[in-house]
Amino acid sequence: MTYTAGRLADMLDGQVSWLSVRTASALPGPEWISCAELLADQQNGGDPTYGWRKALEDDYGREYDIEAPVQVAAMFVLMWYVSVPSMVAGLSTALAGVSPDVSPASLAFRRHPTAHYPTDVALLSPDVVPLAKAVEQVESHTRAFTDSYRPGVKLSSRQRLGAVEDELRGAMRLPEEALQAAAAAEAFHIRLDQQIRTSCCFVYALPNVNPCAGCPRVRSTQSAKAVGGEPVPVTSSER
Repeated sequence: MTYTAGRLADMLDGQVSWLSVRTASALPGPEWISCAELLADQQNGGDPTYGWRKALEDDYGREYDIEAPVQVAAMFVLMWYVSVPSMVAGLSTALAGVSPDVSPASLAFRRHPTAHYPTDVALLSPDVVPLAKAVEQVESHTRAFTDSYRPGVKLSSRQRLGAVEDELRGAMRLPEEALQAAAAAEAFHIRLDQQIRTSCCFVYALPNVNPCAGCPRVRSTQSAKAVGGEPVPVTSSER
């Protein structure tokens, strides 16, 4: 079967209730964020995600009446950014065995106005790439972000790289029927049966918030439930 970027966008658009995927020849509007421009700024020493993190920190401060711990917003913004190429490539390769081009110049996104996570992705290239190339593009794109990300708090390499792994795994698990998921997981070196996240979102640092059910600090789902209260879903695929 032959796939075009438009056909893949339509396929992905129907898979996730909170994410819309479309094709475009340029940024669809002024509120859209170019991945290429954001990365160029960050790699040149800028802090293009400062406003994004600050908006989230301010929300936490108002909600919990505290000075929000900076590591929570820092980690969520990292997870949300890497979810853009990871979600597109992970979902697409699990469903079709191929992916839209997810290099920085080929992607743009728009954030939710109040919840702040990406809700819309634009595919700016007509190119469709095979699985092996998708793996290379996700690796290159996400490493460009994680290696240059300086949010003012230390994040380990396990946190930075683990977030990509978690987003890919979550994306591949989303479809009810994904005939190519096993092959995609093998290519991306992802274990689909892994229940505990590799990275931690630090949401437990907020007052009276329990670790999520998949938190790496909680070694099993049973022990997570034993903490008490409702688990807090944090993976993109759990929004």
